[in-house]
Amino acid sequence: MVQFTQYLIHLQRYSVPSNSSSNSSCPLSPVKWCLNEMGSSPFCIRSPTLIPTCLLALLIGVYCSKNISKLPEKFETRWLYQLTFFLFGIMMTSAGILHCFLGDPQRLSLTLRNNGVDSLLVIQILFAIIDAGLTTSVAVSFLFCGLCDINFLDPKSNATRFLLIGSYFIVFVLWTLGVFRQWSWTFHVLYLGVISVSCFIYLLTQLWIKSNRRALPSLLVGGLYGAIGLFAASFAANRICKSEGPFWSQYIGPEFLWFLFSDVSMAFIFIYVIQAHRENKVTIHKCDVDIDVEENPEKY
Repeated sequence: MVQFTQYLIHLQRYSVPSNSSSNSSCPLSPVKWCLNEMGSSPFCIRSPTLIPTCLLALLIGVYCSKNISKLPEKFETRWLYQLTFFLFGIMMTSAGILHCFLGDPQRLSLTLRNNGVDSLLVIQILFAIIDAGLTTSVAVSFLFCGLCDINFLDPKSNATRFLLIGSYFIVFVLWTLGVFRQWSWTFHVLYLGVISVSCFIYLLTQLWIKSNRRALPSLLVGGLYGAIGLFAASFAANRICKSEGPFWSQYIGPEFLWFLFSDVSMAFIFIYVIQAHRENKVTIHKCDVDIDVEENPEKY
């Protein structure tokens, strides 16, 4: 059970195994803010600084999804982008619940234990699978967005929808099996591998679209923030904790930076989508009169 719990925590923290070693400069356990400490079962919030980043992500997901729905009808991939940003908001919300509220075994074990079965572990596993599965699914969604943008897939086709749903199903099945069977390759393949490949292919598809090139700086900045956040939470985690010290690394350490930079990354990607697909009306100034070419083609 201890080995399985350590593996589960490894999946939740999105870090490479070397960062969890005893030689790491990062705190071995997250900071906790507890209420009613005099009671027998205090309510504790772990990693409280992650909560604002998760709320921000939820706002970004809902706001971006709503505004993408206002893009012109000719933007056929609109529903895919709406779904992608909405899933991002839900994913980060589940991550906040998992990291901040389900990490207090003392209270939840007392309140959720049922007939000798540790319900806390079941809930932790459930949210870990939801969190990890949605993370990979968001990357897969971006892959589909890119392939539909270049007309490799038809966004209006039912086959594309079934293929997308089937991909989500496979992702969640593999994450579930990986957690319960403790497959050592699950994190590296489904997280690092699928996310890296999907995002790279999405970038290539956007570079292929000539009309979107003026908006590319926003996409590149978003990708840069995402890459820096992932690097900070994995390979550079020990260096960041060492530079911040034992106190500040509890609050604004690698995990906080990863969550925050993920939000910033998605915000810039949203800006890119809006800039690339906004309906631009061409106006010709002739004799001090504005002529809208789309509404008055005969005057052009």
